[in-house]
Amino acid sequence: MRHYILGTAGHVDHGKTELVKALTGRDTDRLKEEKERGISIELGFAPLALGEDTFIGIIDAPGHERFVKKMVAGSVGIDMALLLVAADEGVMPQTKEHLEVLSSLSIPVGIVVISKCDLASEDMKLILKDEIEELVEGTFLESAPIVETSARTGEGIESLKRELKTLTADFESRDTNGPFRLPVDRIFHRKGIGVVITGSCYSGMVKVGDTLELLPSGKKVRVRELQSFNTKIEKGVAGERLAIALQGIKLNEMSRGDMLVSPAQFRPSEMIDAHIRLGTYANFELKNRERIRFHHGAKEVLGRAVLLDRNVLRSGESAFAQFRLESSIVPGDGDSFVIRKYSPVRVMGGGKVLAPHAVRHKRHDPSVLEDLQLLMRGAPEETLLKAIRIAELKGAREKDLDASALRPLVEKGDVIVIEGIAFHRNALDALAEKVSALARSYCEAYPLRYGIDKEELRQKTRFPHPMLVFNRALEELGKYQPVYVKRNRVRSQSEIFSLPEKLQREMERLEQILRSAGLLFLTRKEIEEKWTGESPLVDAIQYLRDEGRVVAVGADGFIHREALLTCLSKLETLFEKHHQISVADFKKACDLTRKHAIPLLELMDAEKVTLRVANMREKGPGFSSWRFRNCGDPGRAGPRKL
Repeated sequence: MRHYILGTAGHVDHGKTELVKALTGRDTDRLKEEKERGISIELGFAPLALGEDTFIGIIDAPGHERFVKKMVAGSVGIDMALLLVAADEGVMPQTKEHLEVLSSLSIPVGIVVISKCDLASEDMKLILKDEIEELVEGTFLESAPIVETSARTGEGIESLKRELKTLTADFESRDTNGPFRLPVDRIFHRKGIGVVITGSCYSGMVKVGDTLELLPSGKKVRVRELQSFNTKIEKGVAGERLAIALQGIKLNEMSRGDMLVSPAQFRPSEMIDAHIRLGTYANFELKNRERIRFHHGAKEVLGRAVLLDRNVLRSGESAFAQFRLESSIVPGDGDSFVIRKYSPVRVMGGGKVLAPHAVRHKRHDPSVLEDLQLLMRGAPEETLLKAIRIAELKGAREKDLDASALRPLVEKGDVIVIEGIAFHRNALDALAEKVSALARSYCEAYPLRYGIDKEELRQKTRFPHPMLVFNRALEELGKYQPVYVKRNRVRSQSEIFSLPEKLQREMERLEQILRSAGLLFLTRKEIEEKWTGESPLVDAIQYLRDEGRVVAVGADGFIHREALLTCLSKLETLFEKHHQISVADFKKACDLTRKHAIPLLELMDAEKVTLRVANMREKGPGFSSWRFRNCGDPGRAGPRKL
């Protein structure tokens, strides 16, 4: 079964709802106010089966100018359109505006329907056909069939069904193999079922029991039940109207315009690069940085249009633009959108998304415009390379990319894939320079520290991925810059960590203070009382710890490595005589009070040098190895060149 979404468009009271009823037998006006006023206010939906192999979900959109926002929400994601023009009224303002919406959304095919033919003479219909041909000239409906109908008499209804069947015969249905994506256009609560959402499935498929992600919130939900036009189904596919009952979310935790997607496949964005075109049905001007209403999926957000190659865009013109939005959308490559004027509210035009997760560009930058031009043309390898380059440090997820286009780029070294994220070499080169400069500056400011903390470095470079990716990126950066890592610190220029003579003497004095204390280790406060150096004590202690000369013990104590060797020797002697030893045994052997004995034994327990059994200690599995791991020569845990 092939599935398609068909949208109706046209001026208010031109018979869209009556035509849908004549086609399907279903009245899409469900609200009391709609019945009373005789006009559609909300989106309506109806099924139409064309034989055994074709099923069309029809979206009946409101025609009144006050409800254009809802018309746009219903039109995004449709495969084909019916543009209605009433025979007794002809082309009207919303006819033109709705046609502009359909054109902006790149709807590929459609049919023009002359409705209410029972109210017009043959001469009126001939004149109207000339008007329609003039209206659709240069649009996707220029060669579309024109079907005369009357919902009241049934005239032309079967002819319209035949035209729809012909239209779908050569029209490919949507891809059901990709990730699932559905824009939410209705939300309600059904007793005994819970939260239910509806929408037109953009891509992929969904099954009962699947876990999905609601964006932009990121909340995980589970599919409890699926329906399509009141019929329970086990699986929904691209091109279908779906009602999905969800588990794991409350009604007030979601909004119309949210996007329901396969987990970890899409990301919200507040900045996109696009190619836009302004409509010609009215004289418009779009000025650089003008505030607009941006429609994507079922969502309207406010934002500003940054024109990248001019100051003003006029009716009928097209250009590259960056949209900086005030709220998140969930865009994909090539998605269509509509823009409306902020005030007075009118449809201005629309376009296609070229880069769904853009970074700020300088205006009139030839390289940026060249990249966007290439993205629009769509040469696979070059387009992919430019898209990754434009993304800068955001990169692109490997699983979202065309593997056949990505492979040669990786082989040539133009793209580097790190933990599933594809980065352009230029982005990593720039990151390497920034890391090197930040690490060098940090080491100059804090000469006693091996280098800058990794997390601090990640934040200062504004690296937008988790620490796992950053760690792997640091390894890659070492190929371009002298970058060295020691545990959680990063250093540049030289792996040799040497101190000026003055600082070296200070460290020797501090080390002697701690060495002299022996097993009677000192607390930070006690060290401060003896410290006369100019360097910050916290840095001085950390330096000795990094060098392996000092080990932290207890809540706030520090012990020299030579004293720990003495401690280990005492323990070894005790364990030669006893399988288990008590705290009292240890105190006596080391000549200590509980103040020092307990923290030392707890350190030994933590390092598995000893094992605590009730109130006794046994030799632990780390007894032999710990001596060499933590009490070897200074510099034992030296830096590694990345």
